[in-house]
Amino acid sequence: MPVDDGKAYSIKTENRGSYVYAIIGGVKVTPEMARDYWSEIVQECRELSLNKILAEKNFPETISPDALAKLNPFLTELFKGFTVAFVDRYGHDDLSGLGKKLARNSGVKMQVFDDVGEAEKWLLVN
Repeated sequence: MPVDDGKAYSIKTENRGSYVYAIIGGVKVTPEMARDYWSEIVQECRELSLNKILAEKNFPETISPDALAKLNPFLTELFKGFTVAFVDRYGHDDLSGLGKKLARNSGVKMQVFDDVGEAEKWLLVN
């Protein structure tokens, strides 16, 4: 994905009526990048008065489990009141599973999927 605005990642969002669809991509995720792109997505949702996100992550390299655990308090606060369906195109299943566990343990409604279609079906009924 092309990188724009001098960022080390690209982000494309789309208002799909009842939720925001986001594709985030780049070479490698850092904790700072994750903070930034999730903040952008949530801000757009707030501006649209939507509380559902379908996020598709497209990074060959991702953050470590320790970095994700350190980000969890920030993400928990950010995602309060949101429902999140998450797809990782590169199948970082262990990290995605940890993210789901941390989110749910913090009261955030989140599910991880291998397929965008299945993620959308779940999101629309939750």
